[in-house]
Amino acid sequence: MKLKIIITGAIFCVVTTTSVHAVTKCVALNSSSTTCTSDASQNTGHPEWDATCTTNGVSTPISGIGVCSSKSGSSIGQTATELATSSTSGANKYCWCKMISPAVSARWVFYARFSSVDSCVWGCAQGCADYLKEYASFRSGMFGSLSD
Repeated sequence: MKLKIIITGAIFCVVTTTSVHAVTKCVALNSSSTTCTSDASQNTGHPEWDATCTTNGVSTPISGIGVCSSKSGSSIGQTATELATSSTSGANKYCWCKMISPAVSARWVFYARFSSVDSCVWGCAQGCADYLKEYASFRSGMFGSLSD
């Protein structure tokens, strides 16, 4: 009986004193030293977009979403914490982008105003991927809301 109590006590001590280790993935993304590539044509007509961004020789796959909103943006890379949509026909023609992997950007980033809702839905995600590749101000908006 003593042996069972000792074994049970030893198992209890091992279980309660074992530490748990988590894995953290660190990705350095910024507007100045990060370059991005994308085959933006694959993103046409879909809400999702993807690209590959490289910082200091380390390549990271990036994915995100493009949303057509009634909220207007004034310049490329402008950010917003929330968006609105309207039930008014033709109002949701402003494209906003958000990164969802490897991290979720805290803010939406303005891409462009389209001439119609249909053209926004068709080209929004493609524009998000293109502008991530082409404009440092857009990358700054996208990566600027990530914290270390």
